[in-house]
Amino acid sequence: MTLNIRNEEADALARELARIDGTTLTEAVITALRETVGQRIQQERPSETASRILAKRGLGFKKDRRPVPAAAYHDLDHNLD
Repeated sequence: MTLNIRNEEADALARELARIDGTTLTEAVITALRETVGQRIQQERPSETASRILAKRGLGFKKDRRPVPAAAYHDLDHNLD
């Protein structure tokens, strides 16, 4: 199977990674894709991060908690003074 990259930046990045790792372009692309896929799988959603941080401190969200209304974010973007 063939992967054909026709983007100058992608080509330059793949060549740079191959040079840094002392590998072929194919190995560099495979490495970059594996690392990126692994990172994406392990990423937390913001609510998961908040729950984890709270749990470290013996805290947590209320079970019946509702999302913050969109208007609250608008208020954060404006000076209320």
